[in-house]
Amino acid sequence: MTFCAELCLELPDDFPVTEFTAFMAEARRVLIPGGNTSAAWKEFGGASNLIGWRYRASFDAWHEHRDSVKAHGGGRNHEDVYQQERSLFLMFSAGVSCIESAAYALAAAASAASVCGIAFTNREQRDCSPSRLLAWLTPHPTAADLVAALQALIAAPEWKLWVDLRNRMTHRSNLPRRHFASVGAPPPQVNPLNYAPTSSTPEVDADLADWDALHQWLAQQLRKLLLSGIALLRGALPFEGTSSSWQAVFVFVVAGLGADLRLNEGQAAMKSVNEEQTASLKTALLH
Repeated sequence: MTFCAELCLELPDDFPVTEFTAFMAEARRVLIPGGNTSAAWKEFGGASNLIGWRYRASFDAWHEHRDSVKAHGGGRNHEDVYQQERSLFLMFSAGVSCIESAAYALAAAASAASVCGIAFTNREQRDCSPSRLLAWLTPHPTAADLVAALQALIAAPEWKLWVDLRNRMTHRSNLPRRHFASVGAPPPQVNPLNYAPTSSTPEVDADLADWDALHQWLAQQLRKLLLSGIALLRGALPFEGTSSSWQAVFVFVVAGLGADLRLNEGQAAMKSVNEEQTASLKTALLH
């Protein structure tokens, strides 16, 4: 485990603590201008808190499930089966929630006028999901990195598996576990995670290491979303509001045949630093 000072919580080693901390710092700079809490921050704050909590919950549930399967196989009795089904449900519910919370936080940040100014009323808040966020941000060139990260996430078969199994266990049934036996011969060698297909989920025939990798994939996708969010926020000045707010930022000097658009010295320095940091973030997104 790695301690995350931002959340005052121990998090799994593969959780992107560095990126999460930088994401929160940029959000504060943009969404709390002059120390005044913005409407965007009020929605951002709650959702961003969940990102680490939900990943930790999913990780803990998976390790409970994995340890039980190692010790007891498919379960010695109904209590074992219940505990295994509970931890499996928590794993997928919390894992999907981690990404959905990140998408909500990103949408709240993007709603700031200085970022993208997307609509984020009660209706959008209820509808928010990675796919909806992708649709909202696609028209905005400054969100190109985040759009690419969301496209990759949504198209991935791993994400489809996370969502399909979460939905099945949330709304319809437990996954139907397969049990194997033999007469007069040794029992067949089968993977410990073996579930029959249902009307909404595929067959699952996986080793424990496969779902260790599934969690690592989730952490990698979260890291890419956070890096993209940092890049988006670093392109925004710490001001939110109407065009009159921006008139206080820019100084227009008409000279000769053209106009010289100048930032004040402090903002120019910030812009220079942000451009360098954003360039390094874009490099990181490619890896």
